[in-house]
This record gives sequence, structure tokens and C-alpha cells, in this order.
Amino acid sequence: MKNKIFILLIATIFIASIGFAFAADDNSTQIISEVDGYNVEAMDSETFLNNNQEEVTSIENDGSDVLKDAPTLIKMGKVTKRYKGAIEYQATFYGTDGNPLKNTKVYFEVDDSTDYESITDSNGVALLTVFINNGNHKIAALSTDPLALEYDNIKVFNVLTGNKNIKMYYDDGSTYKVRVFDDNGNPVKSGQKVTFAIGKKLYYKKTDKNGYAKLKIPSKPGSYAIGARYNDYVVTNTLLVKPVLKPLTSFSGKKVKKTIKYKVKFLGKNKKNKKITVKFNKKTYKAKTNKKGVATFVLKTPKKMGTYKVVTSYKKTKITSVYSKYYA
Repeated sequence: MKNKIFILLIATIFIASIGFAFAADDNSTQIISEVDGYNVEAMDSETFLNNNQEEVTSIENDGSDVLKDAPTLIKMGKVTKRYKGAIEYQATFYGTDGNPLKNTKVYFEVDDSTDYESITDSNGVALLTVFINNGNHKIAALSTDPLALEYDNIKVFNVLTGNKNIKMYYDDGSTYKVRVFDDNGNPVKSGQKVTFAIGKKLYYKKTDKNGYAKLKIPSKPGSYAIGARYNDYVVTNTLLVKPVLKPLTSFSGKKVKKTIKYKVKFLGKNKKNKKITVKFNKKTYKAKTNKKGVATFVLKTPKKMGTYKVVTSYKKTKITSVYSKYYA
């Protein structure tokens, strides 16, 4: 798509009062995204050319003569952030006096096909945010005043990989794991800091020799957002922690007896020998689960009428049942 870029440059020379338009796709769909205060807009370049056929009728060469003597006025940058399915690329633009090109409209092109419009900041930096597949890609950056064009080849890859949505029982030993890669696409060395987040809580772990970092999930039952950050790179997932205790005894319709046999089942992994605690009528009962994960309690019924809570707990999680005693 070199011809298209140079056609646009030459068109600018003849039509200073007309804005540039760049192609997003064959259907001329407008795409607008905003990242860190910068607007990145894709438009249709064919529309631009069709609207200005009187001024730009034909160009036979590839336009290389226009810029061959121009100084290097664009410093190509790097991929500064990676989002889920998107990247952020930055380039710095300068005027002929060597000073940053401030608050100026500039342009990017990706793989000779899709072109984007951006605005430089006070340091001459313009950002391109684009959805792009993993692999090798070519980025072109251009300005029109002064006329300048530069290219860069980039490799797009996931810095953080291996992350997955998690469904688990409380305290079943599940972990959230990521693998971290450096700027060259190689696993990072051991000891690199990775920040994990579950809801609003942060946890800090370091990578092993293969670039892996993992967090054993400590959360109580509930639904959470879970994620990991390495430098500016972030991945997110969903976490569902299910209650690990299930009552097997119903208190409704029970005849009044001196004792009540109460059973509860442990649903997580390694069911045997889990310590379960029951608090009932101001007394505490303890039992361990059998190989099927069932713990059995013999609870002494209260003498007085009323409604009593049966609180069953395992570590930091608990469930509550209700026992009611009425005389006929």
C-alpha cells in the first residue's frame, strides 16, 4: 500500500485545506478508540481520493522521489502496552527545527492496508491502538507538515499467557498461573515480580526459572475478577469459589429428642480427615470427615423453646442452618 500513502502525501501538497482520510475497511466503517486521552480514528482513503479527483488525477510512480531528500523526522518507537486482542504502539514526530511536533495530526498504517489518524502530545508522541493478531507486522508512520515517512517491523505476542477462568471449591488448592515473556518473546528469568489481583486484594509473586508465576487462591466463596500484571501488561479472568460444605440433615419436622444427629458433607478435594466445627446452643462440636467427606455430629437439644442457629464452619468459611423447638 505504498502507493496509497504517497498519493495521500502529494494530495496534501495540492489541497492544504482538506483533511486526510484513511481506510478502515472496504465498507468504509469508522473506527474510533480512546486510550490515555488520545483519539485514534480510522477512515476510508478511497473516499478521500474520490472526493478530490480534480486535484489528484493520476500518479505514475511510487512517490519515492518526494521524500528521498527529507531528513528523518519520525522516531519509530515500540509496542508499549498489550491489551486483550490489541496493542499500543508509539512513535515520536519532529519538525524541521528538530523540536517535537506538538498537538499535530499524524497518521499510521498497519500492514499496507488499514490506516489510522492520531494526535501528538506535547512531547511529539503519537499513539496507535489497534486490534492485531500475533505475528510479524509492518507499521508505517507519516506526517504531512513536514512531509515525513518511516517504517518499523514489529513482532506481536502475548507477554502473559496460560491464564484461565477458574471454578473451584473453597480451599481445594486451585492456583491461578501465568507465564511471562520478555520483549523478544522469550520466557523471563526467575525472580521477576508479578502482581496478582483478586477483587481489590493484591498478591505479589515471583517467576520461576521457566517464567511461570502462580498464586494459590485463598478467597472465600463468591464471584470475583482475577488477574495478573507484569510491568504494563495485564490479563484478567473470572473466578468462582463455591461453598465447600453441604448439610445432609434437615431440621424441619423433627420430633423433639434429647439429641440430634447432624451430618455435613465436605465437597472439595481430599475429602478425608477434614476438621469441621459446629456451634449450636452456645456449645461447640468438632468432628472429622470420613473417606466420603461426611462428618457426623450428635447435638444436644436445648431445653427451652425457640429458634437456634446451627453454624457449621471449615477454616474461614461457614454455612448456617436453623433448628426450631416448639412444644405441642
